[in-house]
Amino acid sequence: MTKKFYEKTPTERLNQLSLTAELRQDFAAEQNLVNAAIVENYITDFREPEGVLQRLQVDGHFYTVPMAIEEPSVIAAANNGARMLNFNGGIFTEKIQSAALTLGQLLFEDVNVAALHEFIDQYAVEIQRVADQAKPSIVKRGGGLVKVQLRELSLKQVSVDFLIDTKEAMGANIVNTILAAEKEFFHPFIQQCLGAILSNDGRHNLTKVQGRVPFAVLGGEVVAQKIAALSRFAKVDSYRAVTENKGIFNGVGAVVLATGNDWRAVEAAGHAYASQLGSYQSLSQWSIDANQQQLVGELVLPLPIGSIGGAITALPQAQRNLALLEQPSVQTLREIIAAVGLAQNLAALKAIASEGIQAGHMRMQYRALALQVGAQPHEVLPLAQRLSTQKTVDTQLASQILEEIRRHES
Repeated sequence: MTKKFYEKTPTERLNQLSLTAELRQDFAAEQNLVNAAIVENYITDFREPEGVLQRLQVDGHFYTVPMAIEEPSVIAAANNGARMLNFNGGIFTEKIQSAALTLGQLLFEDVNVAALHEFIDQYAVEIQRVADQAKPSIVKRGGGLVKVQLRELSLKQVSVDFLIDTKEAMGANIVNTILAAEKEFFHPFIQQCLGAILSNDGRHNLTKVQGRVPFAVLGGEVVAQKIAALSRFAKVDSYRAVTENKGIFNGVGAVVLATGNDWRAVEAAGHAYASQLGSYQSLSQWSIDANQQQLVGELVLPLPIGSIGGAITALPQAQRNLALLEQPSVQTLREIIAAVGLAQNLAALKAIASEGIQAGHMRMQYRALALQVGAQPHEVLPLAQRLSTQKTVDTQLASQILEEIRRHES
């Protein structure tokens, strides 16, 4: 019997594809048996460059933070932002929720709302028991179903929300398992139930971080005032806000990816939270403390992540990166990630307010251009430095300068 594509080995899949022998060999060289078991139709690994943010100070503790990202200037900017924030003790966290919870939904349409309300009230104990029996392992760890609430979304649509404490795990599988059992228990309304599914909303996973930077560290009060003004601009203009939030997620997403978490869920939750007031706004806020001669920043971020389970546990590189972070609890990991976001945001705003974002960004882009024109590793920095002195740069000029460097070395 002929095997289906997903049933074949990675090598068999490569052989079935229309590839040159060289390309097939390149793909095969990057295969990993662990990763082959994680995704369907696996053929190879796709790697992101990983660097570190050094000496990120959060609540007085210094962390070395892994960041996996392809954009050249992100890690440099994060280090710069952290350095500036460290002049005043680093970044501090503020607890704004008693516990981080994950939301699951039973979705109903054309349902008798009064009857559904009555059912939830009458069978509250049984609903709790169903959840506990569906996932007893999370109950043993002190988690599980915390609250059930009904929300009327329109004349026809109703969501029954299940707030679940998933402890150290991100919890998608935990929540969906509980929801599947609850859907069966809500059998009197099964015809009106559209589905049972986790929500990545994240507003029950909020993390708040704050930091202060002396004016002198920024280059003076004028720069600080411009940063505060840019922050105000991002509260009223969605065009500015979306770019500012993208910059925040440059740092956030790089750490989320490096720790094996779901960066799509984190970004979706963040963008939804940025729109909670009815207009899309920046997730951060910077203001002036004139008495202390300091710029004050804060970031509130929903972070639906975990420190165990799923890909986090399965991926060896994620485990190594968590070891680099000293095996943080999920709450500490949230705080580290949010702190990286604030540092990243500060560096970007400072660049816009002073030298301009392009100057620092292009210094890193020249390295990528050097590789693009064939520079060897030892030639990248000398070529990038030469390119940074030119008024206009393109691949032709980069190739010419690379040839000059090689002639000089020979």
